[in-house]
Amino acid sequence: MPLKTCGFVSLAVAMLCSAAAASLGDNVASVESDSRRMHAAVHVTHYAGYDVHELQYGAGAVVREYASPAGIVFGVAWQGPAMPDMKQVLGPYFAQFQQAAQARHARRGPLSVEEPGLVVRVSGHMRSFSGQAYVPQFMPHGIRGPDVR
Repeated sequence: MPLKTCGFVSLAVAMLCSAAAASLGDNVASVESDSRRMHAAVHVTHYAGYDVHELQYGAGAVVREYASPAGIVFGVAWQGPAMPDMKQVLGPYFAQFQQAAQARHARRGPLSVEEPGLVVRVSGHMRSFSGQAYVPQFMPHGIRGPDVR
């Protein structure tokens, strides 16, 4: 895809900022190292069947890491003035996401990738990005994709 015709898809795939977040499928213990690296305040909310670790950092950026009772990060959601480091957020799923995103035609607008074992949605514009990523097979019973937000 020529550089001058690249749209939002290429921007979302290529934009890697300095902030990091726990990787999908990673252990919830990684949240602590993420908070130190991001200089983030962490707030944990307990729900029936999962916990949400909310990391607030920078100028209004928030990353929410969803962890199962087994301590596995099954989902990540973000919002803020910049994209998080997608390679770090998606961990071993980044290559699958990147390949699926590049297979789409370049266009502006939200990016939605629904692959076997991975769902990623990215939207936004300069200084206002949001998205979610989750691994359906890691989600606790009764939790659905829209719960990761």
